[in-house]
Amino acid sequence: MLKQSTVSAHVRNHSAPPRNGYAGARVAILSGVLFLSGIGALIFETLWLRLSGLAFGNSVWAAALILSSFMAGLALGNAIAASSRVRRWRPLHLYAVLEVLVALFGCTIVFGLPLMGELMRPVWQMLWNYQPTLIGLRFVLSFLVLLIPTTAMGLTLPVLVEDPILRRVNFGRAIGFLYGSNTLGAVAGAVLGEGYLIGAFGVHGTGVAAGLTVCIAAAIALLVARVDGDTAVFIPQRMFPLRLNVSYRPPWRLLFVAFGTGCVLLSLEVIWFRFLRLYVASSPTAFAIMLAVVLAGIGLGGIVAGAIHRRSARLNQLLPALLLLAAIATLLSYLFFPERLVQTRAGVFDLSWRAVTLVSIALMFPVAFLSGILFPSIVACVQARLEDRMNSTGITTLFNTTGAAAGPLLASFVLLPSIGYQWSLILCAAGYVLLSILVSERSDWSIRRPIGLVAIALCAAVILLLAIFPYHRAESHFAHASRPYETDEHGNALAHVVKRIEGTSDTLQLVRRDLFGEPYYYRLLTNAFSMSATNPRNQRYMRLFAYLPLALRPESEDVLLLCYGCGVTADAFLHGLHVKRMDVVEISKEVLRLADFYSGINYSNPLRDPRVTTFIQDGRFFLQASPRQYDIISGEPPPPKVAGAVNLYTEEFFSLMNSRLKQGGIATFWLPINQLKVEESKAILCAFHNAFPNASVWASADQEWIMMGIKGPGRKVKEEEFRQLWSNPDTGADLRRIGVEVPQQFGALFVMDGEEIDRITEGVAPLTDIYPKRLTDEPWNDQANHRFALMYIEAPSGVQRFLRSPLISAIWPEPLNESLESFFIVRQTRYLSEMIGSNKLAELDLYLRHSRLRMPVLEVLGSDGFRLAIAERVAEKSQTPPLETMPDLIAGALARRDIEGAIRLLESEKDRGVFSLNDTFLLTYLYCLNGSVEKAEALAAANAGSIKRDWFVDWLWGKLHADFGFRPPG
Repeated sequence: MLKQSTVSAHVRNHSAPPRNGYAGARVAILSGVLFLSGIGALIFETLWLRLSGLAFGNSVWAAALILSSFMAGLALGNAIAASSRVRRWRPLHLYAVLEVLVALFGCTIVFGLPLMGELMRPVWQMLWNYQPTLIGLRFVLSFLVLLIPTTAMGLTLPVLVEDPILRRVNFGRAIGFLYGSNTLGAVAGAVLGEGYLIGAFGVHGTGVAAGLTVCIAAAIALLVARVDGDTAVFIPQRMFPLRLNVSYRPPWRLLFVAFGTGCVLLSLEVIWFRFLRLYVASSPTAFAIMLAVVLAGIGLGGIVAGAIHRRSARLNQLLPALLLLAAIATLLSYLFFPERLVQTRAGVFDLSWRAVTLVSIALMFPVAFLSGILFPSIVACVQARLEDRMNSTGITTLFNTTGAAAGPLLASFVLLPSIGYQWSLILCAAGYVLLSILVSERSDWSIRRPIGLVAIALCAAVILLLAIFPYHRAESHFAHASRPYETDEHGNALAHVVKRIEGTSDTLQLVRRDLFGEPYYYRLLTNAFSMSATNPRNQRYMRLFAYLPLALRPESEDVLLLCYGCGVTADAFLHGLHVKRMDVVEISKEVLRLADFYSGINYSNPLRDPRVTTFIQDGRFFLQASPRQYDIISGEPPPPKVAGAVNLYTEEFFSLMNSRLKQGGIATFWLPINQLKVEESKAILCAFHNAFPNASVWASADQEWIMMGIKGPGRKVKEEEFRQLWSNPDTGADLRRIGVEVPQQFGALFVMDGEEIDRITEGVAPLTDIYPKRLTDEPWNDQANHRFALMYIEAPSGVQRFLRSPLISAIWPEPLNESLESFFIVRQTRYLSEMIGSNKLAELDLYLRHSRLRMPVLEVLGSDGFRLAIAERVAEKSQTPPLETMPDLIAGALARRDIEGAIRLLESEKDRGVFSLNDTFLLTYLYCLNGSVEKAEALAAANAGSIKRDWFVDWLWGKLHADFGFRPPG
């Protein structure tokens, strides 16, 4: 056994300074190796986090546990590097083995995690009533699953810097280039993985591609070692390639700064992403771009650090200035955020990626760039104290990684919920200032030294910025997100924000629109997107999620609702005649906190009902872990294209829903085809039908479709059972308010059954967990969606599909088939009116003379059941109805078929001097309909000067003449 001094002498003898060209080429080659390693590592990281969420849950706490497990593995690798020295193997050989381990275990995890979720289901269900144990088990499992590859990742950079040739390159220069190249590789991995690989090859194929990339990096490292021949250091054989060595004294101040910079930057990343979501739709591609910008800043900063750091002795003097610059950049990038680059439109996902990139660069790149310079500088300063390169890199990376692990938790669970994003940004800037003070020496602030003057000037700039900071600036950014829902196209105010919450994962704003001084409806905004609303159109399909299965399975007692939203579906379920228990699963506790802020007609907070139990959990893990079976499961998750929502629309998720249903149970699920491309809608339909062989689709006169799946064949409902919903005062009033006035209208909601789904999805691959990019970030085509929907809304073919459907024959009470066609015609007419417009008076004539339904009359006149109830209540409080209520009162009278009452209200409007040309046409028509043709002719003659002949006037005069003998004026 050789003594350490002998080995050291041997090292010195075999590491004579190489030619500068060769050393530079070595840095370049190993930088390329780490670039490839960064590509594979980032792709693996995103895949592991995605798949771990499916296996262990996607709630805020579950995601924190998984992220902590990942960071703990990296930190363990850093700790090993910090406390060991390479013994038996050459560093490049050891590096290659580490990369192979990353590739091997990384691919194993990608293929194995989906299976683990299924295998662990019995364990989750057994521990469901022991939540602390369940949480602990998930952390332990996620840590163990990720342990080997993440530990290997944490070792790669420290081991590589031990390369003998690199020992004769300035360490600050080498670590800057290596670290920067590795991070730039991560940029490529973020863009390639999300932008191309997952879509082209699926999750498994992307994992294999990441593994191959990492293996190529390992192969190049081995090739470089082989080319070196005997140049590499020979170290006597040992049983293990690393030997424990902690004989050095750590430079604690520098290490605490490393911890602090990691913590602050990762806190800022969470805060930045939260802020940008007020401007940018939360889509996977948008997140990938934002992440790529941060990583690009860090990577380029590392490259610059490598280029400018030539003498480690001076690095310590630069750290205070760099930290102060980071504080200034944090504040200035927020103050000068170019919000005009992003023109928010309500509910769109087609924001250009160029705009996303530009605003991300403006907000995040400056600080990320400075952080990229900071880390190699700190590592070089630590190495100047410790000498050993691997130990220096390992221990600095350990503290930096630990800080990076703490940062997101601190931002998500402490800063954002307690003080909001703006004060969190300010606090992070203050953190940089404190770190600059901590790392500096007294001489660094001397006015006799240039660096001291710079530090004082920068500190004064920070103080000045904080003094003049516009602390109310946050309000303008919140308003940017809510403005499309608060004003009309002319800028007139329609609604206002009544409550705002900055929660652990989202910024929520509750917007209320008032009508005649009373609440009309609410809209829940999550970041910049309308996640739910209680407006009449939404109330209809949301309540149908409940009433459709309640009508077809009236005996239902146990109900599960996935995603609470505004509580509309929950309220409808509680009207169920036999419902004894309803479990509500919502991933955001802030959404449930808003439940008390809603008010309206016959509204009471559903969460206060003793039958309701709430769970703060993601719906998918709840279905995996909960042992309970349900009669009905309904889901109205975020729109499919929102980041993180895709796995709530996959075949695997729908199969989980099926597994939690009782025999004969019914599942209903939202399918917003107006927010999808046609092929994407078909992919989701195919996935649903694969999970539910007895599947069907239902819809009102819109593109908010409802998928319904029955576990088993289902049963035929008796007519008297079906009619119970309408005979009951509460449910009957609720159904009539949303426009489902008679039982036969339920039949006219039918779109297609499983056989038709099979036909239209032939050759279409289903949306699955492994191929999530079958749902793209591309904008949808409104015209194509309209053509697709119209094929199923058209009345003649719709009636035939209904009558010929084996499913309908098996479950539908046949006595309700009478007069079905008229209800299908009403649905088609209303759909076309909403989508492409219509002759409103012709549509009104159809409803008044050929139907007894109330709601179509209200809708064609711009009213609805909720508006009418408010208008009637306001009118009752005054002797003369307010003018603003008159249109709704007229519509209400016509909906009741009170033609004379509507005429009186119109005549009253005329007497009060607020009579429009459209009112003239309506009153003329109503006079004729009521048998007062002479009055109609007199009214038309009196207003002949203001009536300009066009296609509508020609149509109206012709119709009135043909139907009632009306004689148009001159």
